[in-house]
Amino acid sequence: MKHPSFFRRILIAAISGIGLALGLTFPAKSLSPDEVEKVTLLMVSLAPELGPFAWDEEEADRIFEDDSNWNGEIAAAGFSRQAWKNALDTTFRGYLATIPTDVFSTRLTEAIKGFDDAPHLSAEQKTELRGLIEEKIAEIQLLRAEGARYADLVRPHAAKLETAFDTGFGFNE
Repeated sequence: MKHPSFFRRILIAAISGIGLALGLTFPAKSLSPDEVEKVTLLMVSLAPELGPFAWDEEEADRIFEDDSNWNGEIAAAGFSRQAWKNALDTTFRGYLATIPTDVFSTRLTEAIKGFDDAPHLSAEQKTELRGLIEEKIAEIQLLRAEGARYADLVRPHAAKLETAFDTGFGFNE
């Protein structure tokens, strides 16, 4: 099933300490329609070469660095490293805000249930992991809330971003 892959990546990142910690991300700043368009086109173009996306500050750096070593599309589009980090961060937050609430809640519930049902984890491990997962889910929900002011800018690009981010929410254009 394709849908859990996004949350599996997020939860693995959370457990390994490089998840969606708000202290590691840039605060949402201004975002122009041109920037959203560029970020969308770049992410769609780069995703097949640069692999899965699991957002945090290091991820924006990784993408910028890998692209710089590969073909330099991000810099060619006019982004400095810092401008890329800000635009990608804000676009991602806006993207999260475009996801319908019922779909978003269902995916988060499925992520928790997946760990609760994991046969290879003891009850003690599940309890410990559940606390970490719930913390990361709260952070994801906060990112989504912060992105609400950008949702209208990002909404026309949500289906393309879904393809690049591979979240499994299945937007239709």
